[in-house]
Formats: sequence, structure tokens, C-alpha cells
Amino acid sequence: MLALDLCDPSAEADLSDTTAAGRWLRSHGLRGDLGADGLADLRTLRDAIDSLLRAATADAAPPPSALDELNARSAAAAACLQLNWPAAGVPRMWLSTPGGPDASVLGAVARSAIELLSGRDRERLRICGAHGCDRLFIAATPRRQWCSPACGNRVRVARHAARYRLR
Repeated sequence: MLALDLCDPSAEADLSDTTAAGRWLRSHGLRGDLGADGLADLRTLRDAIDSLLRAATADAAPPPSALDELNARSAAAAACLQLNWPAAGVPRMWLSTPGGPDASVLGAVARSAIELLSGRDRERLRICGAHGCDRLFIAATPRRQWCSPACGNRVRVARHAARYRLR
């Protein structure tokens, strides 16, 4: 899921410059390269989404500034249907995004977060319970507490070691 992938700590390196960010966006199905200002806006949007997702996992009120940022980015990327009908041709529909390419990409990211936060996956949104890991993830089962088998294994090994030390 795009919003979760953006908030993953491993994405930090992919947001280091516009070239890397462009590769990351294309790998997630988004066409378009961001300019320097667009990359800065993407990082700001990432922080807003991260705080909203964490508020959702804690059943806490969302930070108003994060909510405003998310909604503003989504609204700026509104797409309008346009019609092109040449005199001797067939009418064709196309989408116009008045905000430009950066707004289009940021809007797609914002809409991904909106769909996650307002959809049924919100109930399965979790923060990893392993010590030292605070990744967000969607739990495949209601009992899942860890983002990966590696984190679950670390917790089980630590629990076993603690029991062994008590003997």
C-alpha cells in the first residue's frame, strides 16, 4: 500500500533526491518526476501521513495540521474530465490536473492515505510490537503483533532468554 510504503523507514533513502524519488514513485505505479519543491512537499506529506496513521493505531485524535496537509494535497490534485473534439475527428476524453505534475503525484499519495484511514484496513493497522521497531503494517490476522517474522522471532528469542536467566 502506497501510504504505508512511504512511511516505512526504508523509504527514507529513496526520498534523498529527486532521481531516487522518481524511481521510488515509478516502482509504486506513479508516473511523473518531482522537482525539488515537489520532493520537499512529499517529505512534508509523508510526515503528515505518518502522524495520522499512528494516531489511528492509538485511537487518538489526529493532529489538525496533518489532516489539513493531507486534505490540501488531495484537493490540489483534483482531476477534471475534459473533452477534445476535432472538427474532422472522434471526440476523446482526457483528464486535466490544474495543479501540475507535482500536485498529481502528491494527490495520489494523499488519496492512498485517505483510503487507508477511512477504509476497512484501518482496523488492521498496527505498529510493530517488537522492541526497537516502530514500523506501521496491516495485520493479516487479528492476533498479529509484529511487522515481520524476523521481529516476531526476536521477541520470542528475547522472551525465552529472559525465562532462561530467571532459572
